[in-house]
Amino acid sequence: MIPLERFLLAAKMEKPDEVPVSLLTSARFFSRLYGVKVFRFFHDPRTMLDATLHTMKRFPDIVFFPGLWADYGIVVEPSAFGSRIYWPENYVPYVRGQLLKDSRDIIGLEPPNPKTDGLMPFVLESIRYIQKHAPKNAKYLYAVARGPFQVAACIRGPTEFLVDMKLTPDIAQKLIDVCTETAIRWLKVQLELIDNPVGIFVPDDIASFLSPGLFEEFGLPAYKRIFSEFDGLLKVYHNDADSTHILDSLAQCGFHVFNFSPATDIGKVKQGIGQKVCLMGNVDPLDVMLRGRPDRVEEECKRCIRIGAPGGGYILSLGGGPSMETPEENIEAMVKAAKKYGRYPISEAWQNKEAREFHGKINRGNHRSGCHTI
Repeated sequence: MIPLERFLLAAKMEKPDEVPVSLLTSARFFSRLYGVKVFRFFHDPRTMLDATLHTMKRFPDIVFFPGLWADYGIVVEPSAFGSRIYWPENYVPYVRGQLLKDSRDIIGLEPPNPKTDGLMPFVLESIRYIQKHAPKNAKYLYAVARGPFQVAACIRGPTEFLVDMKLTPDIAQKLIDVCTETAIRWLKVQLELIDNPVGIFVPDDIASFLSPGLFEEFGLPAYKRIFSEFDGLLKVYHNDADSTHILDSLAQCGFHVFNFSPATDIGKVKQGIGQKVCLMGNVDPLDVMLRGRPDRVEEECKRCIRIGAPGGGYILSLGGGPSMETPEENIEAMVKAAKKYGRYPISEAWQNKEAREFHGKINRGNHRSGCHTI
């Protein structure tokens, strides 16, 4: 069984021959392994494709997610609204300044045109290039759109956006609706260009800064609306913040795969949402993969597999993307751990023992997240 087959089986809540390994990868990671500046990666679709294929060839046992995507970071949707974008030479671009300085600016806001506005047309051209020149055996493509809360925070300001939901909920709802419609339109335009797309990918870290009540009021309807538009495709949701407090609502959103933060207890996720969606995570990308040694990577991967894999529906991954400087030997250790500990059937007794030990360490160590909700 090839890695992509394992990934897709696990995404369907099934058990492949062994736990698949996947990395959520981006421009900085590909650029470093290929030996080019990140700025060049963003501005040359040929370099973008070659760097991605180079990394796939270097680690053939890993499914790089979301495949051969036209990665321009977090700025695509904000640029289409008119945000100012700053381009460092060897880092991802970011939004500079606050587009909507007053909540009243939201009232007349409309979704951008994905074919003409901001960086969206450039992304579409890169997708066309990748679609045309990618080898058939590597051509698994997803449409990608940042979630509505991520985009709203970029153009309004994260603090201002969160305060708006408490003080002027009608205006906040208007912004969320516009950003939700933007995500849907943007995904659909990308899908028009992709032959046999695998699925859609929606990353959004800001959603976890909502309380359970606010997520129920604002988040759940927005995500239901997005994911309900794309029947027949694999739907993957990513959140880098602690999502423990909104797991019940996330289970109702309509996605198939959840890539979650190391701040979110994998045992709690497995017991809750893990019975309804495939879990993808959640080895710490910094403390373990970047700063740890291969033996520590192996132990952490073993722990995640023994808690997350029993019953199927599990993909070994990081709680987010790998750092640009992640040692290659640590990535290799991750693959080896999956082959060593991830063969099905995986013992339920193993899972229970590992889960008890893990929760005991958390309780003794007062393991807390830095994520605060409103």
